[in-house]
Amino acid sequence: MKKIIISTVIVLAAIATFAVNETLSSKANSEPLPLPAFNIRVMQYGGTSPQVDAQVNMVGGSTVFTGTTNSNGWCYTTLATDTYNVYVYYPAPANDGQSGSLLGYYHDSNDNETIVLGPNY
Repeated sequence: MKKIIISTVIVLAAIATFAVNETLSSKANSEPLPLPAFNIRVMQYGGTSPQVDAQVNMVGGSTVFTGTTNSNGWCYTTLATDTYNVYVYYPAPANDGQSGSLLGYYHDSNDNETIVLGPNY
């Protein structure tokens, strides 16, 4: 009788383990992973102060993102893994007088990058 009870417990434990693993596996395969953050901080010419209201354009493959920096000079977004060219303008085109760029940047994890604007042109 003891052998039957122990065997039954082992079989039930194996079934429960399989059911939990199958549930976790199906859940993991059905929910997409979140996109990694790609945050850009824009600094004024000289690199000591953040630039407010700079336009940030990110171009990679067919993805294009355009945003504006906040009061701390940050522009926050999430983008798919790809190689991006990042262009920054202040003020926004067509009246821009300063710019900066980050070219050929491979984005595949949570990234925080800084771009310093060039001198007025």
